[in-house]
Amino acid sequence: MAKVIKLTPDCIEEVRKAFEEALSSVKLSDGKISFTKSFGNVKHEATVYFTELAWLKMQTLIREFDKEVAWHGVAKRGEDASKDEYYITDILVYPQEVTGATVNTDQEKYQTWLMSHDDAVFNNIRMQGHSHVNMSTTPSSVDTSLYDRILDQLDDDMFYIFMIWNKKGEKTIKIYDLAKNLLFETDDCKVKILDDGTGVEKFLSNAKEMVKDKVYTTPSYKGYSGYTGYSGYTGYSGYSGYDGYSSFNSSSAKSEKKGEQKSTSTGKQDGKRKGKRKGAKEAMNNASNDTQMTIYNSHFDDDDSDNPYSAFGWRDEYSY
Repeated sequence: MAKVIKLTPDCIEEVRKAFEEALSSVKLSDGKISFTKSFGNVKHEATVYFTELAWLKMQTLIREFDKEVAWHGVAKRGEDASKDEYYITDILVYPQEVTGATVNTDQEKYQTWLMSHDDAVFNNIRMQGHSHVNMSTTPSSVDTSLYDRILDQLDDDMFYIFMIWNKKGEKTIKIYDLAKNLLFETDDCKVKILDDGTGVEKFLSNAKEMVKDKVYTTPSYKGYSGYTGYSGYTGYSGYSGYDGYSSFNSSSAKSEKKGEQKSTSTGKQDGKRKGKRKGAKEAMNNASNDTQMTIYNSHFDDDDSDNPYSAFGWRDEYSY
């Protein structure tokens, strides 16, 4: 949004009324009064056009100097007065002494340089620019003082453009157009390059057609059967079909059945022994098998949902 530069009669009347209202209600705590009046912004935007040659000259200065450097621009208005357009056709470097953060001119040398140009150039030096190297482009107090001095020298039908650039391409722009009574600042300004036959714009346009950004794609894992269809756990019979208990119980049952057949056939304990050592060992084995079978049978409960190990024939390791 552009701002007004000069106070018109209507603006002055608006300020007077606002000041009178402030005076009628003010209470002074320290014997002082302060008053601020802001004016509404104007919905205007400006466009600054550089010829290709002027743009290349300015960017070369910014790129090649490691200290601050200043320049003038030859500028004119656009032919359509209803549009806020300004054209910069050339860049001129004037005599100066610089440091990393300052630009100073010898006034006598500067005046001599300025008068050396013909009227077509002299009358259209309407732009002052300088670099801030690697610093931000915020105007310093020295910059704003320069703006005020130049502004005081302008007639009511003139305009002047101020620019600050750095090596990062950051910029600050101020356009004072006294004929339109408007101040355009950075956010109100567009910068465009005109094709003047140098060929840079055409070269850049062709280059953009040849150079494309690489596009990266990320593979999708949705529905990957390596995970969703893996049956290595759910169908593994080593756990779900384990028959360790039944194998052991079958062995004990055979032993018990064998003993029952002997008892049934005689109806009483056989009095004859083939040998004391062999008979004692067999009795011990039968007793041991019967005891283990009883332990397993007494603790086996397939419906015990509270014990994750119940399906294997025991409740916990200390339940014996």
